[in-house]
Amino acid sequence: MTHSSESIISLERKSLSDQLFTHIRGMIFSQELKGGEGIPEEKIARIFGVSRTPIRETLRELEKYGLVKINPRSQATVVEIVPEEALYIGEVRRVIETLAAKILAKKATLEDIESLKEIDKKCIGAVKGGDSVEAFEVDGFFHLEIAKRCGNPYIYSILRNLEAKIQLIRIMNCSLKNMLSDVKIHARLIEAIASHDSKAASSLMQEHIGDFIRHASPGNIGHRRASAEKSKSLSLSNS
Repeated sequence: MTHSSESIISLERKSLSDQLFTHIRGMIFSQELKGGEGIPEEKIARIFGVSRTPIRETLRELEKYGLVKINPRSQATVVEIVPEEALYIGEVRRVIETLAAKILAKKATLEDIESLKEIDKKCIGAVKGGDSVEAFEVDGFFHLEIAKRCGNPYIYSILRNLEAKIQLIRIMNCSLKNMLSDVKIHARLIEAIASHDSKAASSLMQEHIGDFIRHASPGNIGHRRASAEKSKSLSLSNS
């Protein structure tokens, strides 16, 4: 079932908030809703056969997660990442994730390695299957797993709080073709961590996040945004 379906979705009351959260997040990650665009509360309420009250409750949760901005006396909108913010986030990622990889490489257990391999396998499967939403999300899980398993709760907390915006940046700037190239470094990173080679692990992570920063550079984002606006204008003029 697609997000644009107007059929009524039957829900268990106890899972309503979770399903609404997943549905709206999916609309954003699939770019059905783009940065700065309003959340169509009435449409979503109609699809799910509910009032707007649970929709608004879910939007508050999505605001905490970092995907939605609730504007007083106005429509809630999807968070928009400006080029400079994307660059700042990339710089923070490079510092804390390089450190996380270095720490984990010094003490990684077989359980740590197996967990990373399993997530990487799912990520590659999603990329090859053409599911960009799943691929970006699982790639995020991979990086969060390294941060969690390194044992420093502050590294994990910072990265977890940035995750929604990191996903938005990936969606804006990374194609599945680029994604397949990017995730190939995961296997080398896992190998370095498994070998307890902290120098190699930190170097590979720095290289990996460097790719993220290059994709998210102001020039690249500005070019893609201009192209998107041009395409949108052409589409409207031809309609």
